[in-house]
Amino acid sequence: MSLITVKKLTKTFIRKEGNILQGRKKIPVYAVNELNLTVKKGEILGIIGESGCGKTTTARLIMRLEKETAGEIHFNGVDLCKLTDKEAHVYRKQMQMIFQDPYDSLNPGMRILDILMEPLNAHEKELSFEAKKKRVAAAIESIDLKPAEDFMYRYPHQLSGGQRQRIAIARALILNPSFVVADEPTSMLDVSVRAGILNLLLDLKKNMGLTMMFITHDLSTASYMCDRIAVMYKGKIVEIGPTKKIIRNPSHPYTKALVAVVADLNQFLEKKEELILDGEVDASVYSKGCPFAARCPHQHDECLKQPPQLEETEDQHYVSCHMGKGVKLEAEAISQ
Repeated sequence: MSLITVKKLTKTFIRKEGNILQGRKKIPVYAVNELNLTVKKGEILGIIGESGCGKTTTARLIMRLEKETAGEIHFNGVDLCKLTDKEAHVYRKQMQMIFQDPYDSLNPGMRILDILMEPLNAHEKELSFEAKKKRVAAAIESIDLKPAEDFMYRYPHQLSGGQRQRIAIARALILNPSFVVADEPTSMLDVSVRAGILNLLLDLKKNMGLTMMFITHDLSTASYMCDRIAVMYKGKIVEIGPTKKIIRNPSHPYTKALVAVVADLNQFLEKKEELILDGEVDASVYSKGCPFAARCPHQHDECLKQPPQLEETEDQHYVSCHMGKGVKLEAEAISQ
């Protein structure tokens, strides 16, 4: 059963080109382009892709931190896009986000006690100060910072990077949400503390029955954390499926390239294919056909003319690519 269902979600930004004398052109940039996605209850869905592919924008749209250009976002069957800010306030308690940078996401002028009490002040105003303080202490100890009294009166600058991120996690979970987005929660941390944060998230997910969207550019981390992986490119999902199927049998050329460059995942590939991609993701360049066509080594005519749709290639494994179809068409042409 799905907790989050996204339908044709689109977010465009306007980029201006040219000079004032000649007249500046307004160029639409598709950060998210008619994206369809579901997050099942109780799972961790990984969203992976290069910088600029639209991962964080998708998360911010789902969390209502940004306004969509078009599309629908259903949470437990309710379309959040149709709600007023006052109506959406009810759902904000159930949906929380862990941001990438613990150095920016915590107010340096506030004590940890006050930082963690903020969500309670906003959503559970009826609680007494002492009741809120007990909730804060319990939240701090749940993230393995003990005793809580040693931490709640400190300021963020008095904590290490790993401890700050644990506080950010506690702030997201103190309201007992049902859905959490973790936006690259370990990318700003030292390698030595990353495993501890990932294991903490897995433990909290299990103990609290959370549904989670985990955003990362690191396929190794996604393979460790996620039940399913969605591969994103230029605002679209190009492949999605169970983690083992994505890692062992990637079907889209972009996914194959991502897996091939991760040394500790190479050994799991059923069919190894060396794919080295040139260039970077450029969302400002609109593609009439397949968004990946310009970098794809298997490009053929249809790729430039028609955008592919996500199609199920095997059980719960979906791929958006003309490659298989193109090979079939070429075989038919040769036989005739």
